[in-house]
Amino acid sequence: MNARSNDLLVDAIANDGYAITPDFLLPPLIKALADEARALHAQGGLQAATTGLSSRRSADNMGLRGDFIHWLEEEEASTAQRDYLTAMRQLQQDFNQALFMGLFELETHLAIYPPGAVYRKHLDQFQGRDERQLSCILYLNEDWQPDDGGTLRIYLNGNASEPYVDVSPTGGTLVTFLSARFMHEVMPSRRERISLTGWFRTRSTSL
Repeated sequence: MNARSNDLLVDAIANDGYAITPDFLLPPLIKALADEARALHAQGGLQAATTGLSSRRSADNMGLRGDFIHWLEEEEASTAQRDYLTAMRQLQQDFNQALFMGLFELETHLAIYPPGAVYRKHLDQFQGRDERQLSCILYLNEDWQPDDGGTLRIYLNGNASEPYVDVSPTGGTLVTFLSARFMHEVMPSRRERISLTGWFRTRSTSL
């Protein structure tokens, strides 16, 4: 991550609404974050993810989303997680300075998709709730190959099935897009797929 990369990322959001940034963080940090995710999962520290605002996974959403997650809390963060959060704070500052977005905080979690797991087509901004402004997905997968699958499919025209952009979950790649604009889905993979997924939020205006 460097200032030039952030400038290009911010410009892409301003012009296209989404950005794909390879090598956002250095490989040793990506490996450390991936190792921590696997260790947490082995210890039972990841929970089955839910959809919408629900806190429990139901039979209805099991087919919609198959990942396991662990929310990051800064006061409990490891050194690697703090390095990631520091890089994201700089990105938040750059967005606010260049685009006056009023981003207030980042909510973020580790996510592990077992082989074959998916997250069906969805929008990151909840109905009637507009705090989530920018979605950010940092991939933590080492030596990812095209045959491994697991692409992120971003639909560029609302609910229309085309056109779309497919992004390989290659370690170090950061995908950023406007949360209210782009439907997207996670395609099945042949191997475990790890990411750090987050949303830059504005302050809540609800009473």
